[in-house]
Amino acid sequence: MATIVGILLLLILFPLTLLVLYEWFLAISSFFYRPPQANTGVKQARFLVLIPAHNEEAGIASTLESLRDLNYSSERYRVLVIADRCTDGTATVARSLNAECVERFDGQPGKGAALAWGIQEATTAQIAFDAVVIIDADTLADRDLLSAFNVEYGAGRQVQQGYNYISNPWSSPFTRIMAVTGVLRNGRYYAGKMAIGLQGMLTGTGMCLSAGVLERQGWTAFSVGEDWEFSVELLLKGEQIYFNPLAKTFAKESQNFKQASHQRLRWASGRYAVMGSKVWALIRQGIQTGSVSLIDSAVTLVAPNYSSQASLALLCFVGSWIYVGDPFWGFSFYWAAALFAAIASYFVLGILSTDAPGKALAGLVLVPVFLPWRLTIELLGMLGYGRRDWGKKSRAATSSQHVNR
Repeated sequence: MATIVGILLLLILFPLTLLVLYEWFLAISSFFYRPPQANTGVKQARFLVLIPAHNEEAGIASTLESLRDLNYSSERYRVLVIADRCTDGTATVARSLNAECVERFDGQPGKGAALAWGIQEATTAQIAFDAVVIIDADTLADRDLLSAFNVEYGAGRQVQQGYNYISNPWSSPFTRIMAVTGVLRNGRYYAGKMAIGLQGMLTGTGMCLSAGVLERQGWTAFSVGEDWEFSVELLLKGEQIYFNPLAKTFAKESQNFKQASHQRLRWASGRYAVMGSKVWALIRQGIQTGSVSLIDSAVTLVAPNYSSQASLALLCFVGSWIYVGDPFWGFSFYWAAALFAAIASYFVLGILSTDAPGKALAGLVLVPVFLPWRLTIELLGMLGYGRRDWGKKSRAATSSQHVNR
């Protein structure tokens, strides 16, 4: 029995250690990353901003107001709201703010299907655009969002993913934890990838797709993990996904576990579904073509989130306690302890990387509850729970006052 437990510990500790070392390598690399300087001479591209919305009457006004105040010529972008199967006043609110709005009442459900339909509607209406920007209806746009996308579009970036942060980072202990993980994901993980020439992944909002990509590929992702699915499909077809840290959006984060559980379960379930069907295709094509970037993208797809990494390391630490002093397996206890310390230090790096480390530090009081909650969400998602249609998420009312714009 002791041997079986020891082998199980090693099967967790070894790959998890490699992953944490890799994350630290990217974090260090991120400090050497310098986004390209804005070229004021770049011609302004024509952007079509798509907002898929399902029963977003309460928050869509703030989103549209943020888009109305961009540092970009109003003649060079249009905003189109896709009111998808709404039973509230989403379309009415959008039109009251002079936004263009199309309504969908039937067809395949889901955000991916709504986006495909909206893109087709824009094409049918002969709306001229060079690129499409997709943001969620609970998201606020930084004033330089389109300017940042435009610079990289002019440099030939056909697919871009912006820096997705949250608009209410200090509202509750829960949002403070999410603020830290958001900084780690964007400012350390993906920025680190850019520093060493690797690719990003689409994250569902703050995405920019050129008209050429849409003509070549179309929108073909219709699962509940449509961002992961479309990322993999683009990568397998040879497209490059560029992480643009200067193109910032701010989504409204849930205030507590109750509000966040349904959304996180859907996200986790969607990611595991894509992982099961696509990860080997990434690895196989990466090996066949010698593409390190494709193999790296497969690692990104399968890697557990930060809190799950911490939970696994902690479980290994507790489980290896029985081996303290054991001449053969005793090393596993110290290995697990060192690994947990490395993960904890990584989280501290995230705290220090926020714009208010003192406020972020206050979120630590929730960690003992947050870790088992998040691990439970991951396990349920792995089993397929939450793999349901796109639906309205429970959040607090959206407000732009928290956004540093």
